[in-house]
Amino acid sequence: MLEFIYYVLLIIALIIFAKGLKEKIEFVKSGRPSSEPRTNNKLRRLKYVIVDAFLLIRLIKREKKMGIGHFLVLWGFIILFVNIILFTIYAVIPEAFRGAYVLFKYSMTASAILFFAGLIYMGVNRYIIKPSRFARKYDNARDDDLVLLLLIFVAIFGIALKEYFRFTPGFANTLIVDLLWFAHGIAILAILALIPYTKLMHIIVAPFAIFTRTERKPGILRPTPQTEDYVGMVKRSDLTRRDLLASLACMRCGRCQDNCPAFNSRTSLSPMFLVQNIRHLDKILKDELPIGKPYDVVLEEDGGEVEEPLLLDNVLDMHAIWACTTCRACMEMCPVYIEQMDMIIEMRRGIIESGETPPDVRDFLTNIQKQKNPWGEGKFKRDQWVKKSEVPVPTVKDNPEFEWLWFVGCAHSFDNRNIPVTAKLAKILKDIGVNYSILGRDEGCCGNDVRRVGEEGLFQLLKEENVGQFEKFGVKRIIATSPHCFNTLKNEYEGYDVKFILEVIHDAIKSGKLKLKKPINKTVTFHDPCYLGRYNGLYELPREILKSIPGLKLVEMPRNRNRSFCCGAGGGNLVREYPGQFRPNNLRAKEAAETGAEILAVACPFCMIMLEDGVKSEKLEQKISVLDVVELVYESAYG
Repeated sequence: MLEFIYYVLLIIALIIFAKGLKEKIEFVKSGRPSSEPRTNNKLRRLKYVIVDAFLLIRLIKREKKMGIGHFLVLWGFIILFVNIILFTIYAVIPEAFRGAYVLFKYSMTASAILFFAGLIYMGVNRYIIKPSRFARKYDNARDDDLVLLLLIFVAIFGIALKEYFRFTPGFANTLIVDLLWFAHGIAILAILALIPYTKLMHIIVAPFAIFTRTERKPGILRPTPQTEDYVGMVKRSDLTRRDLLASLACMRCGRCQDNCPAFNSRTSLSPMFLVQNIRHLDKILKDELPIGKPYDVVLEEDGGEVEEPLLLDNVLDMHAIWACTTCRACMEMCPVYIEQMDMIIEMRRGIIESGETPPDVRDFLTNIQKQKNPWGEGKFKRDQWVKKSEVPVPTVKDNPEFEWLWFVGCAHSFDNRNIPVTAKLAKILKDIGVNYSILGRDEGCCGNDVRRVGEEGLFQLLKEENVGQFEKFGVKRIIATSPHCFNTLKNEYEGYDVKFILEVIHDAIKSGKLKLKKPINKTVTFHDPCYLGRYNGLYELPREILKSIPGLKLVEMPRNRNRSFCCGAGGGNLVREYPGQFRPNNLRAKEAAETGAEILAVACPFCMIMLEDGVKSEKLEQKISVLDVVELVYESAYG
């Protein structure tokens, strides 16, 4: 009788599962097509799936202990699931697997132990260790406890009953064990039925999210759809199928929040909430929408019309959208390659196109449009820093036979703290024999942060103007001083050989052209700039330069390299009053001081501005000072 009830419940569970799965497929299909290839290079994409979905290498590299815990749960679950299918077949056809008894028995035991151990570790992490990412609970995360308890219940029952299992028709030999097996089976069926309706859906969807990951370089933004009606992500129908798929793959692990400067600063931005809100977006309408129907207008039963939901205030509020520093930490840490930052930038684009740009962002863009710099300083002042240089600085007109164009950048041209760094660079470049010129007053803003603020039109205008200057003077090779300029010139301007200034210095040190003689007997910690590290993978370069300075001792902050914590300047926030309760630059300054370092070394003019301000705000001037790597090199070479 119990067997009959079990199979009836199995059919019901499968129907519930199939219904939920169909709804989720229709949900994904309701998005617009992606503007970039997502299924090409299938063999390479399958490799991603094997490595990151089934071996969890990406997760283990970023969080070893929890990665191993998830690995135990995943493979324990897979083996158990296969065994349960075989067991169900065996119950109907007793002769099917009689010869595999030993393998079947021990694999069940091993998988149950792996599964249980992983669950316990995850439970301890969530409820006892309590990482900071779980501090703010998502309102609709009501299934977290239920799912974990069900899985633990199944694992415990499986282990407890293993000694009673026999390869004979039926579930066991006694009524008590029959009932226990029945309860165990019901729990498994409950989990099966719940998969499409809970966070467990990520088990099915994650491999597809990994398979459809972008193959763009990190420094290149999502391409704009070539349709007249698209002005950015404004409404429900602007979301891509891949965005909707990714929202189902999100397991609410919170890793995207761990290093998010906006989240850590207590703003209203949470990358995890963004993705989860997309997943639940359709629930904001009074009546449940018919899945798969067009979302531009949804007809209600009474014949009225309901406009599709807007993304602003439903997935993110205005403060959250502009709190993003475009540091890319969320995308770097996500185990399933969700593109949180790209979606935020597309939402910004929609806001700007809709004419709802916040005043401070509008001022930032106006300054760049009119004066070609974020501060609105007169563009005729761009070459005034040359007066502070010890050596002559040739322009493209003075030295038309130059090999390298030195693209100085806005901050190194206008900011009082960074201008001394620029002057020191001029001497270094001369002394190591680089044949370079600058554009002087003809240099414009590269547009990197303009694009990440969402003003695509202004970015294209700036790019066109700069490229015009490059073509006029025959520029082929460029040295960039700022990681922001380096990123966009290297990745978003086509056809140029672009080097970051520290690459040039490092080559000169290795070749002996630049000799570092004077010891600097200081303890130094290095802050990885987002646009140098996460965007372009240059993590070791500045460290190798620092290690080559005699007497210098390099120590690391807890968050370094791909986990580096953003200074807060990116995405237009350099010239804005940051909206958070805590400012990212203050948090980072304190983290640097806690290492015991006497010097906080930077390799980005934006980081210099922000972190020096953070040191002053936290009254840490007596403990630590902020210096550019170039300043340390200069002191050792010429001091």
